[in-house]
Amino acid sequence: MSGAIVTVEDLRIHFPTQDRRETVKAVDGISFSVQPGETFGVIGESGSGKSTLGRAVVCLLKPTGGRVLHGDIDPYALPAAALRQRRRAFQIIFQDPNASLNPRMSMLDSIREPLDIAGGGSRAERDAIALEMLERVGLSADFAGRYPHELSGGQKQRINIARVLTVRPRLIVCDEVVAALDVSIRADILNLFADLQRDFGLTYLFITHDLGVVSHVSSRIAVMYLGRFMELGTAEDLAERPLHPYTQALLSAEPIPLPAAMRRDRRIILQGEIPSPTDPPSGCRFRTRCPYAQEICATSDPTWREAAPGRFVACHFAGDVTGHPVTNQPHKEAIA
Repeated sequence: MSGAIVTVEDLRIHFPTQDRRETVKAVDGISFSVQPGETFGVIGESGSGKSTLGRAVVCLLKPTGGRVLHGDIDPYALPAAALRQRRRAFQIIFQDPNASLNPRMSMLDSIREPLDIAGGGSRAERDAIALEMLERVGLSADFAGRYPHELSGGQKQRINIARVLTVRPRLIVCDEVVAALDVSIRADILNLFADLQRDFGLTYLFITHDLGVVSHVSSRIAVMYLGRFMELGTAEDLAERPLHPYTQALLSAEPIPLPAAMRRDRRIILQGEIPSPTDPPSGCRFRTRCPYAQEICATSDPTWREAAPGRFVACHFAGDVTGHPVTNQPHKEAIA
């Protein structure tokens, strides 16, 4: 789409193993775009490549193949100084709020650190910006002199958010930002992200394994498995009519807030573990765990296609009511 804040084109991130005899295909051919002001969610199991994708978007990892565009600019085509300047507008918040903070730095110093590195302005001006961001994330100035061991997990994550805001980014990658927090405070942090998006005009790439979280905050969601997207659509479409068997399995695992007598047994149990990214299955990467797999799934890689306006899926049979539809009953010719 034109006007995208980030465009990813056939992105590949491969890592050699320690003995360099094999290659870990962490991200292996992904394309999408994120529009200004959007929250683009990415969901999948651990090991799917979500965090690697997020790091590539903010230029912490250089693509093995394909490219990431910031607007219409390839950041890796820029001189080193220009690349550092551009990266300030594309920030990331990590999962572990404690590991993201230096235990020897006060909260004011931590929040001000990006401004110190960027340079410009006096120390007093940088302190003023840091204190403003501290207040903006819901913490009083009393926290400025505290150290990480004096804060709760939720407070530490608020500090990390404040630190990112000091450089006024256009896009923030949120990498499992509430996964390490107590359930009781997750909603507060998610609401804070929504408020900041409205007030600062932010764009988010929201990475998580929690379908409930990503559905709550995202406008569009991509479902990732073993380095590739399986499905992409609006949060509403994926929740009401998932096209890919993997998306169906993820949805079926979500807890239902109903009495036991009113629940339907709709859980889809995936057999086995996610395959190794060093040697992904032939054809469809999900076929070794898919209860609906056919012979073609092993021999032919499904095309990433637009099954409906704005709905993309990589499955030979998704929505095919005349062939072997994706249903909750495995086909009698399914292969393991």
